[in-house]
Amino acid sequence: MFYHSHNRIFFMACLFFWLGISHAQRQPPVLSEMAVEPFQIFDNFYFVGTGDVGSYVMKTDAGLILIDTLYGMEYVGYLVENMRKLGLDISDTKYVLILQGHWDHYGGARELQDEYTSAVFGAAEEDWMMIESDLGDRAPQRDLVIEDGDTLTLGELTIHFEHTPGHTPGTISMRFPVFDNGQRHEVHFHGGSALRSDDPEVARRFLADFERIKEIPGIEVQISNHARIHAQGVDNIFERAERLAARQPGDPHPWVAPDEFEAWLDE
Repeated sequence: MFYHSHNRIFFMACLFFWLGISHAQRQPPVLSEMAVEPFQIFDNFYFVGTGDVGSYVMKTDAGLILIDTLYGMEYVGYLVENMRKLGLDISDTKYVLILQGHWDHYGGARELQDEYTSAVFGAAEEDWMMIESDLGDRAPQRDLVIEDGDTLTLGELTIHFEHTPGHTPGTISMRFPVFDNGQRHEVHFHGGSALRSDDPEVARRFLADFERIKEIPGIEVQISNHARIHAQGVDNIFERAERLAARQPGDPHPWVAPDEFEAWLDE
């Protein structure tokens, strides 16, 4: 659905551009400089990433869904240990979703497949192509190709997928519910909100997607897949985590901020 023969030449040109970015990231940051403690954000949603790159876990009554896999190498053990600290067992993971085809998001996928989990691994067609072109026979096995408008249900949780290219050709965003002491809130999780192309058509589509997101009713929570410990606003999840840890009964949840979500869309 995402990939059509009539735009194959254009897509391959974009692919080589984005792969160049991926190769430039081949040396990961020093883990000891990026390691942070994991934390629970909502009843069913957890952060297990680093000081710069997000990785998240959704918990359902039928198993876990892992979002993005960090860089690989020593970061795989770090991710698994972060899950363990929160009482989450990597072996309970049923799906691993790769939202964009950059190495800091898919780097751990093959080792997780080989050593830790029999989960279904999913990404968009375009970004599967990026990953396979980059890693060759070390690429993770394709289990699921996520298309625009697809849904995924595990237990009581249903995720709605959107194709939002621009950061990579196959960037995927999601909508799903989270719960705060049982109270439901609607999340929009953008898989890559920074434009990484100078092609006018890609830029036009990228901006049009943001206009479309504005029309989705009821979104109260924005999640980013980059944590950015020194960022401002919605991308600095650690400032929010401090407020969450200090939250008193009756205080609002720091991530439930529909006005901030609307302001972020308008930036």
